[in-house]
Parts: sequence; C-alpha cells; structure tokens
Amino acid sequence: MKAAIVGAAGAGKSTVFHALTGLAPLAAHGERRERARPGQMRLNDARLDALAEKIRPRKLTPIELTLLDFAPDPKEQQKPSAGLDPELAPLLRDVDALIVVVAQFGPWAGADPLEKARAFDEEMVFADYAQVERRLERLAKEHAEAGFEKKTLERFLGLLEQGKPLRAAEVSAQERRATASFSFLSLRPALLVLNCEPEAASLPINAGLGAALSSRRIDAVRLAAAFEAELLPLSGSERGELLEAAGLREPGRERLAAALYAALDLITFYTAGEQEVRAWALARGATILEAAGKIHSDIARGFIRAEVLGFEEFVAAGSTARAREAGKLRLEGKTYVVCDGDIVHVRFKV
Repeated sequence: MKAAIVGAAGAGKSTVFHALTGLAPLAAHGERRERARPGQMRLNDARLDALAEKIRPRKLTPIELTLLDFAPDPKEQQKPSAGLDPELAPLLRDVDALIVVVAQFGPWAGADPLEKARAFDEEMVFADYAQVERRLERLAKEHAEAGFEKKTLERFLGLLEQGKPLRAAEVSAQERRATASFSFLSLRPALLVLNCEPEAASLPINAGLGAALSSRRIDAVRLAAAFEAELLPLSGSERGELLEAAGLREPGRERLAAALYAALDLITFYTAGEQEVRAWALARGATILEAAGKIHSDIARGFIRAEVLGFEEFVAAGSTARAREAGKLRLEGKTYVVCDGDIVHVRFKV
C-alpha cells in the first residue's frame, strides 16, 4: 500500500510524515529533481502478535504502509493559501490513497476543514477533467466507435463538469478496469487528517462535518502530529503516561492507520509457520487465488487448493494441528472469498 501526504503549505505535512515514519522531513527541493521521499509505517496488529506468541516463528512480518512526503516548492511556500501543488499531480497517480492534512493548530485552530477538502477535490477534479477531455478529443479524431471506454469517459466527464470527485460516484469494477491506465486522482480514496493540538486529538469529528465529508466519500481523523513526534523516542511506559495525560487511549497513528485501512476497504489475512508469521493486506471481496498471487505469482499459477483457518478458530484450538484434529481446518478452491483474519496455507505445484 502506498499513500501520499498532501496539503496546503504550513499544514504540517512533513510533521505528520515524521510522526508516522520517524524520518526527518525533506528540505525545500530547489533545483533537485526528486521531490518525493518514501517512508515506511508498520501497522500494529494484535492478531499477528498473538499468532507469533503461539507459533514462535523465526521471523515476524507485519504489514507496512509506504508514505510519500514531498519537499516543499519555494514558490508554494510563498502562497500559504494554495491547495494542491499542480506539479505534484503526476507524482500522485501511482499511489493507492491520499492523506490530506489540514492545519487545526495555533492560528488555524478554527479553520474549516470542509473548505480545505473541497479545495483539494477541485484541484483533483480539474486534473481529471483535463485528462478525460484530451482522451475524448483523441478518440473523436480517430473516429473511434462508441465502445465501453468512450461511454465510461463521457459519463465521467459529466460528473467532473459538475465538480463531483469520481470517488463520490458509483463506479463499477468494469468501469475501473476500462479506465485504470488513467489513474484518476479524484477516484483515489482520501483521508482528511486534522492536524491539531494534543488536547483536541481525542475529540470526536463533528457530525455535520462527518456527513458533509461522507457525501464526498472522505473520512476524517484527528492527529496531534507534533505531539506524536515527541512520543517516538520514548519508552513504552513513558509514552503511555503522556498519552494518558493527553486523554488518549492509543497513539493517533493507530487511529490513522485504521481509518486509512477502512478507506482502502482492505482486510488482513495471515500465513503462519515456524519460519515466518506474516500479515498481508488484501482488497475486501478478493478470492483465495488473488491472495495466493499476493504471496507469490508462482503460488497463484500453480494453485491446487488452500487450507483455511479463521483466527478465532486458531485461538480456540491453540494450534493449527489441534484445529485440524477438531475438523476446523477447511479446504477451499480458487473461488473462495477470503475473510478478514483468515490464516491460509496454499498448496501449489509449478
């Protein structure tokens, strides 16, 4: 999974990046070619830890989220009210989701996050509209027949003309496949991060704001990024004391990870053995064959069958062997839809 951190100048994007990855932010890019810096955020997973405690593997591999931070453009810094930097649009087309940071600290504590969300949607809608328009003009010059791609693009153009982000529309799987090469920005799942003071981090999202964002299919989460960054070098007990003093039950990064997982509509499945216990992210509704492809393309190519055990069944049995003896281990074929928490072992032959 890859997500890009975007937002207006001064919103605290690099502070959010640092709080989530532990990496220092990039300086203004000036004449440098590379603006993006990737960082890894490991997702904490209580089920993975429980499996490791039972199995005692040689290696434990959690899911990692790749976050992209972008060096600020000196021109952008001179326009603190600017929305999405147009130069970033091409760099955002290969990410899975967008994390839009909105400042709600200091003089911006009362800023309207909905206004910021709309501003970013407008930028993404504009970029997608130009792309669709160019493609339709080319198809017209080529006298292309009104195939499925053309019909889909014409429908998208109508939505974009109304200022609607494509993620807010009902887009079928067939339409997504037909237009996958365009990597539309407004179709990307988006998460609004309200970068706030520690005392505001535990406050719920206003119901009115939540409803307005929901109509755009955007979720929101509060994160006191500067406070979270201060927690990074601390021990577990010290971190817990500061969180408790701030009225927080868990680090904000955990809430952000859960919200992003929900925005991407992902589930987690596991592979477990003495060599390695590993968590894998998978699109909800995907089959066991697609899950096998995540593990390795050869496993999917030579798929025979899969042994599947639910996490709760594993916990109740205490081990895979006992679950097998109790008849809880299931044999599934290629069309089986993977459930969240499934522990799978794929039999294959290449």
